Amino acid sequence: MAVKPYQEGAVWSFRLRIKGQSIYRTGFMSEAAARREAERLRQKVLEAGKPKHDGPWRTTLAQALQRYALERLPSLKGARQDAGRINCYLRAAGLDIIQIIKPSKGATVAPGIYCEVSLAPGNLPRKIPNGLHDHRRLQEEGAVETHRQIRQLAKTPMAEIMAYQVQELVDAMLREGYEAATIGLERALLRQVFNYVRKTWLWIEPARNPATHLNMPKIDNARDRVLTNAEWRKISCALEKSLNPYAASAIALLLETAMRVSEPLLHATWADLDWGRCLLRLGDAKAGAREVPLNPAAMNILMMLAALRPDDDFDPRILPITYSALKAVWDRACTAVGITDVHIHDLRHTAATRFTLELNGNLPVLNGAKLGAVSPHLRQDRRPPAAVEALTRGVRKNHRYLNNGWNYEHTFDLLSAVRYTEHYLNSACFNEHESRPNPAAFSCRPA
Repeated sequence: MAVKPYQEGAVWSFRLRIKGQSIYRTGFMSEAAARREAERLRQKVLEAGKPKHDGPWRTTLAQALQRYALERLPSLKGARQDAGRINCYLRAAGLDIIQIIKPSKGATVAPGIYCEVSLAPGNLPRKIPNGLHDHRRLQEEGAVETHRQIRQLAKTPMAEIMAYQVQELVDAMLREGYEAATIGLERALLRQVFNYVRKTWLWIEPARNPATHLNMPKIDNARDRVLTNAEWRKISCALEKSLNPYAASAIALLLETAMRVSEPLLHATWADLDWGRCLLRLGDAKAGAREVPLNPAAMNILMMLAALRPDDDFDPRILPITYSALKAVWDRACTAVGITDVHIHDLRHTAATRFTLELNGNLPVLNGAKLGAVSPHLRQDRRPPAAVEALTRGVRKNHRYLNNGWNYEHTFDLLSAVRYTEHYLNSACFNEHESRPNPAAFSCRPA
């Protein structure tokens, strides 16, 4: 049935009801232009099929974000971070906000599900931790234009959002001092939502993703910070003063295995440890499940942690310590010895540099087996099945000249592994006063 446009004031409009969608468009300068647009939309809807939900003309960006969160966030590891960004749009539109609930310990969850997503009233006062009230107030005062752009976008129907509107949000965030990485994450969320509604919900508008091909600030947050021997010696001495019995071992284990800080804290359990093969099986990580080869120093750290574990301890975690507690110990140690610009994640950089030397620059094995790289060309499922075990044997072989009578099987001094790591760094040929390895020293190291 043909659509008959009608005149509203000085412009022409039309209403189209098709496949459960009520489409209203206006602003055409002639009846013919309105008729052509109505026919174009009718053909696109017929080709795409019946869309899910109310369609792009009757759904604002905030409503689409809310429904997207309920459908998609349970299967995303970064659900909490995405929920925080989505809630800014929901509060601006006066909608219920997203609440993330992590599964309780021992709860049975379906594979690939990491959290539960529910709605909570958005008009309740936000809970601000003590001591952060002034900080939050300054944040609000410094982001007036950004919040105005978010409010405007949140209340705009999906079909009417244009690229220049998203660009205005990007420009406002840049003017008000947001980091390039933060702006990139904001744009990435919007881009993903527009792709999702087009591919999954079969929405035909907007025809072009308005969050693509924007003028974005360059992200330059790469770090190449590597600890020197002198720095590690000072930090290890400061760690001896920590009252937390697990902090020093956790930091030493990060350096010996190159794991991300979340992997041993959140995913490593005693049941995942294969003492015979010197492997730690992570059931989940940033790049998925993987096996972490353990060198003699890492094995010694785990032995010390096992000795600290009471007989009646039913906690399955290898490191029963939170990230906040570990970071506090690390920051206090660095501050006490006057070392600046060093993060916990820099231990991974240091370990990666050391392993590059040990493996003679074998980057596929380094990234795939040791570091658990996210790159699809270096992922674990593309390596031979025996690669991890072969790497473990190779690392143990490379360490035979390091032992020199150091009996890691019978040493249970908590900080011995921390001190041993200093010796390990020396063996990896780090210059005493440089943050880069010394190739000349490496070339003459024992076989």
